[in-house]
Amino acid sequence: MMVKIEIVADMKKKMKEENKYIESVISGKIKPKRAVRTIVFTPETFASTFSPERLRLIFALKDWNGNIYQLAKTLGRRYEVVHRDISYLEGFGLIKIVSKGRERFPTLARRIRMPAFA
Repeated sequence: MMVKIEIVADMKKKMKEENKYIESVISGKIKPKRAVRTIVFTPETFASTFSPERLRLIFALKDWNGNIYQLAKTLGRRYEVVHRDISYLEGFGLIKIVSKGRERFPTLARRIRMPAFA
């Protein structure tokens, strides 16, 4: 499974396009495209969601097998801050946490695709 991230200049315009597409599918004018989980951001919301530290965290998780404490040490950041960022990104469905005893192991929930311009 993959998640697609889109950055759009005008959210209202994007919503109108999506509604038009849905209406066309419902009316039978076009066949539906294969569903892909997509998260749409404006440049402002993207910048606040994906800070440089959160992007470094995502990159680190591509090949990560350790727990959150080890990840924080590797990134040179405080455990509490890394844990908060993981929880935040988990809310978007980008990261999942597996608990084993008292330890928590973060991983990417799915592959992330981000076209340069949507």
